[in-house]
This record gives sequence, C-alpha cells and structure tokens, in this order.
Amino acid sequence: MTSPAKLNELSLAEDPARELLERLGWTYVPREELAGEREDERDVLLEGRLTAALMRLNEWMTEDQAQRVIFNLQHLDETGLARNQAIHEYLALGMPLTIDRGGRQETPTVRFFDFDHPDPGVGLNEYVVTTQFRVRRGSERGARRASEDDERVVKPDLVLFVNGIPLVVMEAKSPTLLEVWRAQAVKQLRRYQEAGPEWHGAGAPELFDTNLLCVAHCGADASFGTVGAPENAYVGWKSIEPFTEREFERRLGTPPEGQARLIAGLLNPPVLLDILRDYVVFEHDRGRLVKKLPRYQQYRAVRHAAARILEGRTPEERGGVVWHTQGSGKSLTMLWLAIKLRRSPSLGNPTIVVVTDRTQLDRQITATFKNTSVIQPERATSTRRLRELLRTNNGHTIMTTIQKFEEVLNTPAGPASHINDADNVFVMVDEAHRTQYGMLASKMRAAMPQATFVGFTGTPIDKGFKRTTLGVFGSLIDSYTIPQSVEDGATVPIYYEARLPELHVEGPETLDRLFETLFGDEPEETRAEIRRRYANKERIAEAAKRIEAIALDISDHFKQKVQPNGFKAQVVVPSRATALRYAQHLNDFGLDAYPIITTSYNDGPEFKVARELNVDSIVEAFVDPAGKPQILVVVDRLITGFDAPVEQVLYLDKSMRDHTLLQAIARVNRRFSHERNGVPTEKPYGLVVDYHGVSRELESALAIFESSDLDQALTELEEDPGPIIQAAADTAEAHFRGLDLDDPWVCVHHFDADATTEGDYKADAYELFDRDYRDFSALMDRFLPDPAALGYLDRLRQLTVIRSFCRATFLRERADIDWTAIGAKVKNLLDSRIGANVRELMAPVSVLDQDFEQKIESLPHDEARASLMEHALRAQIKERIEENPVFYERLSEALERIIRELRNKLIDSAESRKRMAVLQEQIVREEAIAAEHGLTPVSFAVYGLLADKDAGEARLSDGYREVAEDVAGYDEEFDGGLSDTAREIEEVIQEHRSIIDWHENLDVQRVMRRDIKRLLRDTGRYGEDELDEDVRQVVEVARSRLG
Repeated sequence: MTSPAKLNELSLAEDPARELLERLGWTYVPREELAGEREDERDVLLEGRLTAALMRLNEWMTEDQAQRVIFNLQHLDETGLARNQAIHEYLALGMPLTIDRGGRQETPTVRFFDFDHPDPGVGLNEYVVTTQFRVRRGSERGARRASEDDERVVKPDLVLFVNGIPLVVMEAKSPTLLEVWRAQAVKQLRRYQEAGPEWHGAGAPELFDTNLLCVAHCGADASFGTVGAPENAYVGWKSIEPFTEREFERRLGTPPEGQARLIAGLLNPPVLLDILRDYVVFEHDRGRLVKKLPRYQQYRAVRHAAARILEGRTPEERGGVVWHTQGSGKSLTMLWLAIKLRRSPSLGNPTIVVVTDRTQLDRQITATFKNTSVIQPERATSTRRLRELLRTNNGHTIMTTIQKFEEVLNTPAGPASHINDADNVFVMVDEAHRTQYGMLASKMRAAMPQATFVGFTGTPIDKGFKRTTLGVFGSLIDSYTIPQSVEDGATVPIYYEARLPELHVEGPETLDRLFETLFGDEPEETRAEIRRRYANKERIAEAAKRIEAIALDISDHFKQKVQPNGFKAQVVVPSRATALRYAQHLNDFGLDAYPIITTSYNDGPEFKVARELNVDSIVEAFVDPAGKPQILVVVDRLITGFDAPVEQVLYLDKSMRDHTLLQAIARVNRRFSHERNGVPTEKPYGLVVDYHGVSRELESALAIFESSDLDQALTELEEDPGPIIQAAADTAEAHFRGLDLDDPWVCVHHFDADATTEGDYKADAYELFDRDYRDFSALMDRFLPDPAALGYLDRLRQLTVIRSFCRATFLRERADIDWTAIGAKVKNLLDSRIGANVRELMAPVSVLDQDFEQKIESLPHDEARASLMEHALRAQIKERIEENPVFYERLSEALERIIRELRNKLIDSAESRKRMAVLQEQIVREEAIAAEHGLTPVSFAVYGLLADKDAGEARLSDGYREVAEDVAGYDEEFDGGLSDTAREIEEVIQEHRSIIDWHENLDVQRVMRRDIKRLLRDTGRYGEDELDEDVRQVVEVARSRLG
C-alpha cells in the first residue's frame, strides 16, 4: 500500500517539478523508454544520445571517435570528488582528442555542449528529464537488468540529462513532513552518492561522476548542493531571472513560490549551462577537496555587473557598486565576474585589475583566483611589476594593493600622464568604501583613465553615499543585506553581550565611575596622583589594573564557552602597548595568545617579542582549527579583510564606529564546522563581547547607516536564558508525553511502525523529535556553563540517550552514544552523566568475542538483546563482506528478513534473537564450514562466487539460501566440480602472490586475471561476456583476503 506521504510526494513535489521542467524546455522521457537505450542498469550515460550529440557538436567527428571520447570519460584514474572535478573540466572546457586527419595527427578539442546557444530548440543541445531512473547499486552483482520490484537499485525521483549526460539529481519529499523534509531528502541523496562510510555499497556513486548539482525539494521549498555536501550546505535559490515576478506565472503556469523559484531560476537550461561553464570552483579546505557553486545573490550580481559593462558606452555608465554583506562570498563573486569578462568576445581580451588595500586580503583573493584554469592571476609584487603588467595590455589578470599606485606614474623615463589608456581595462576594488576617496585613488584612475571601476563593499552604504562609494563608482549594481544573509544561512547571526560594565569606557559619566572602580580603595593622596596620570578615557582604559581584570574575564569566558568547541577569538585593543599587556596576561592564564601589531626597529625593548614573531605563520596557524594560536590580540591589523571562519568571538576593548565597527564584528559571522574530540561541532553564531561600552552607544556608533540596513547586524544575548531553554526542553520532551524518559526502550517504541507507516519506523515523527532535540542542544551550547543552563543537563542527557537508542534501532547506526548535533562543549559536560548501566548497554561488541553470549544475556530485556545482536552482526558483515561476498551477502539478506519480520510484528524480539544467533554461529564457523568441504577461506569465497554465477542463481547451495533456518544447510548439494575449480584458482592466486606488493601491482593482477580466465574458460560453464566481471570479482576477493 502506498502511504499518504508518498502520494503527497508524487502529487505535490515530483509531478509539479517535472511539469515545470517541461515548460522550461526539458523533454520528459519515461524511464522505461530510456531502459531500452541502456545495456546495463549500471550505465549512467545515455550513450546513444551522447554519441549523437558529440557528432552534432563536432562536425569532424566519426562514430568511432565519439566512442573513444565516451571511453575516456568513463575511464579516469581519479575517484570521488577528484573524479567529478576532472570530468567537469572536460565538460566545461572540452576534451583534447588526438585523431588522424588525412594522414596527419591533430588534437582538436571536443565540445560536449552548445554553450553559445543554450535555449531549448535553438541550439544543438538535447534536454531530457526522467523520473525514477534506476541505477544498480555498486555492491550488487547479478543480472544486468533487474525486475521492476528488485530493490537492489537506487531510484532518484528525477534526473536531468543534457546530451545524454546526467547533470542534476533531484529527490522529492512530501511537504507534509514540515521542517524535516530537507533532512530526509539530503540523507537519501548522500546515500545515493555513498557520501559516507555508513553508505558504502548502498548507493550508485557513478551516477554522480558527471553531476553538476543535486536538488532536494518538497513542493513548498527547495534547496541545492554539490556532491558530498552535508545537509547544512544545501541552500535555496531565490532569483528567478531572466523572468520577472509579473511574467513568471503567465509564461510558466505557476506562481513564483516554493520549489518553483529554484526550478525556474536554477534549472532553466541557459542558467544551468552557464553555471556549468563559468561558475564552478574546486578548493582544498583543511586537506579536503570541496566543490563550490554560486549562491543566487552571487550569480545575480555577476549577471547584472556583466550586463552593465557590456551595455554601457562610457566608463561611468559601465561602473557601479556591489554591496554584499561580509561573509557572503565577495571573493568568488569577483572571480566569476572576471571569468565572464574574460569570455566576452566584444571586450577584446580585457585587462582585469583586482585591487585591495591589505596584503593579507591580496594573498587571499589571489589564492581564490588560482582555483580555476580559466583565470591565470599575476600578483604585482612591486610598483615596477605593476607598471610592467599594466603596459602590456594583453589580457592579464593583475592582483595588487592600492598602495602600489603611489609611485606608478613615476617611471624611470620621468613622470607619465598614464600607464594604460585602453577602454577594455576593468578594475574591481574590494572594500571600496575604505580607500577609494583619497590621493591613491586619484593616482590609480590617472594611470588607467579609460578604465571601468566596479566597487565591492561588505558593509552597508552610508547615508552620505553621494560623496562616498556610489559617488565615486556609480550607482548600485546589486545588494545583499545582513538580514538576507542570516535568513539564507550564508552567515551565522551575531550576538553581543556587555561584560564587566563597571570597567566600560564609553558612555556618559563613565570616567568617574571607572576611576572609582579601579582606585577607590587607594588613599586620597595616591588617588590624586593617579587622577593626574589618567586624565582622560584613553589613558584610564590602558590602566594595568583594568587590563588584568578584563584579561582574567576573557580567559574564564574563553575556557568555558569557546575553547571546548575548538573555536578561536580575537581581542581588539586601543594601542600596541595594551596589546602586549593583554597577550602576556592571557598567556599567563594558560592560553596561546599572540600580539599581532605593527612594529619597527625604533620601538623600545618591550616590543622585541612582538617584532620577532613570524606573523604570517601565526595567522596561518590561527586560521587552521588544529593550529596552536587560540587568541590574536590586535589593534588595527586583521580586523578588516581577514577571513578566519574558525573565529567565533571578538572581545572588544576599543572605541570603534561606522564601517570599521561593522567590519570588525563581521570577523565572527562566517559559517564553520569541524570535528572536535570525535564530535561534529558547528559554529551556530558569532559573539561580540564588549568591555569598552560600545554596545551601549550602538545607535550613535552606527548612525551614518540606514537603520533598516543594520537589522540583525547585532542581537543582544539574553541575560536570563532560563525561559527559552525551558521552552525548548519542553518541546523536545513532548514527543514522549506520558512515557518514562529514563526507560529509553519505552520511548523508542513510540516510533514503531503501524499499519499506516511506510518503512520500518515512523521516520517523520522521529525527524520532528530530532529537530526539536537539536534546537534544545543548540541553546544549551550557546549558554553553557551559565548556571541557568546547567539545571537542564539531566534533561538533555535523557533525550541524548533516547536519541542514540532510536538511531541505533531504526537507522542501524553503531550502538554507542551518538553525539551528533551536540557539539564538543556540551558533550564534555554530558559525558560524565551517562550512567555505567547505559554505557554497558550501548558498548559495541563483536560476534567473535568469546564472551559474546554472556554480554548479550546480561542485558535487561529481549529488545536490548535483539538490538545489540543486530548491530554486532551488521558490523561483522560490513567488515568481512569483501573477503567473502556471497557468504556475507546471504547472511545480510537473512538478517534483513529477520528485522523485517520483527518490524512487521510477525515475530517478537525473543524469536528474532534466536534466529540471529544462528547467523552468529555461521560467522564463527565460516572457516570450519570451508574446511569440512576441503576448502580454505580463500577457495571457499571463490566457490561462493562461482556457485552464485552458475546457471543464474539456481545452483547456489541451499546452505547459502537457508542459512537463517538450518545450520546444517552447508552440508547439502555442495558442487564437487566447482570446489575443484575454486582450489585451482587459489593455486593461481598463490603463485602470483609470491611477488612483493602484488595486490598493488597492476601488471601482476593483469596476468593473474588472464590465467584465471583461461581456467574458467576451460570449464565450459561461463560465457565470454561474463568472464571479465567474474574474474575481476575473484581477484578483488583475493586482494581483500590476502592483500
């Protein structure tokens, strides 16, 4: 019976998506029709359509050459995301193919798409959408095409092919799932990709070799992400360009709402191919390859800027300002605009100049530009080099700081009126509000009098824009505000809290109060002398007693709230001398703190330590979560244009205003997640801790900006967190109303399947609980170890244990405490509260342990025994399946049959445990069973493969099929002839195994496969078309067993 949720998924998400795609120009082809075009359900390319497209797009190409191209695409050495990157470069830039043309060797570039004419029905591209596209799971063997009810396939809801190449995979969910639809859809997409070890063998990763992006949608909403992306990296797409809001419904027959916005805005064929060619970047992040696509605001800004440049007649008409808030990806936006300009024929191979006003920022943007092969950035390391690059005018992409323009017109031959007066020079200026209004800007413009200037700023444009940013660069090209960024999840929200208010410097009458706080206990004559020394706020702010008190508070706050999660911080202070004192105190308090200040050899001896620091190395280590520096103490450096996502807290003890204040606090708004002490830990928010009193004067400090532009820029941290934590705890516990929260098994049964449930358990109800649990945990992470939060730890402990039991029972995860969504800080506080009895229950065990039976029997009831036995069996099967595929596949099938009957209440927990005990005995006796038939573990595994292939699966021993019911099954119908063949194959394997590193030596393996193939061919049992696959599997077993 099809569940209501599945029906809603089809009628409210999948069908409307397909229909809208058809209206956008995609041709719907039923999967049954495509099945006739595929030789094998492992084939993910539609080879016939791809061959035809290649020959259309490359008029010189023959069918044989097209087949060579497809072969090259399918046989790359890379794996995983590196394979996706290699294939993407071919798809976007073309594939060199050496051919013989008239007796002469030539290497033309193969085109896969008609990028110049992307509209459906206009160019040479073919756009196909299909539903429920079947791909055989990577771990499954057997017939090339399975029956319709065969579950050994993955079936994404929609797949989009361009010229026979699958570029988009979509997974639909019912909107009735409310907030949990995305989690379920992304989880399914990640299983298809085998994006984690828990899904090994459960997906079809080859479907994603050519993938551009994946889409999760539910009718009411939609998100997209790249291959390997976790759920928190899936984002929406709000732009519907080139459609307007008014014409959208008229042209597409549906309003621009819900999933329709993403589908029409992102999957519109011209947009999709545009992104494929020009907007994909692969970067290395902490040693891991990451694929990045544009967010909608980045794509929109590049389109608008490029259109203005191409349509404008003068530099003034072409230029303008892009205001995208800090942390929303301006560097990538600049890169993608540079690519667009470089690709535009009408601009005649333009010169592109990227200008910053910080060396650190210059390095950062240069590194970003190097991540694409389309742009080859050249960094001007001196004024002389800048002058040389500008004069050549041959399409350079020049990276420089504005300071190098100081002397650029003073050439060795004398003063010059200009350096490059071409009109195809385009200058992109980062943080345009800071440096573009003075003498340096004038010299830069004089050097390039016909250049077009595009300013990028991350802070709101102030009220005096006519004399500042907009007045210099031109009108606004695109804006992306702080509230939009937080709502979209592009940045994290920033909270602030004022600490030690008695030490604040800002605000009315603070000087007298601060003086009394610091020196009120001194004798009157001493106080009079101190008052003469500290005559103003600036001097008293640097009083040693005040600095030590604040440093101690910073140390306590950091150790309790920041350090446990592995995040880092900056301290912003008013002077260099103050920075030295803060850093020394923080080091004395046991933290790794470094003063990052400007020094010179004229400074006094107290600055020697700071002067001798290798600042570049320290900053690089600070950005690295595993790096030693925990806190950087700064005055002016690194508070603007510095990108360190691991930074969560800005401790502020300096008067700051306007753009500088907004840029400083934006240091903590970057999204970041990592694994801390074995726990996935995400930065949920940034925090500004104010010791100076700036937060009291926020309104005046930010008065130059429109108040609407500052909405959500800073939110005050709640003084009393008790009520909001109480509400979150009540909501999470409400899922188990009337149940004993100290009995996790009772609570687990709350999610048991009933007659209306699709699947083994009530996934929707569990996901809602999981969402509420995460909300509760996030609040605890924000406020712990605040005493108001400590009182809720036991309630969070109860729910953590229940959640772990649920995940172990229903999601088949390892049966120990699950700390996902907790964070390292909360985990450390909870860990000691998990009782020994619970730990014993959850501790992982092996079916090979000598005391396995005793461990099982020691558990409190049959549900616990069955659950732990199931997980032990799964772990052993997963560990050993590559060593003896058929044996462990049959055990896996038998285990699934037992669990299915348990879920359907055909058997109870006690009976399931008895049946699983039979499987456990088979695992323990694997070698004994082999020996009983005169086989070694290797030849036994080979026998299983041969028996599985022989005459379909009919010849397979009853022992394999009835393993769950009859221990003695292996004694029946063992094929003596196949046993002899298996032993002969093992002799071949052992002969070649004598060579060192045979399991890594491809030449040895090739000879081994040849000899095994001859042996199998002589038996007369196997067809030639099956031999290659059969022999490959045999060699893989040998490598697993003996490698």
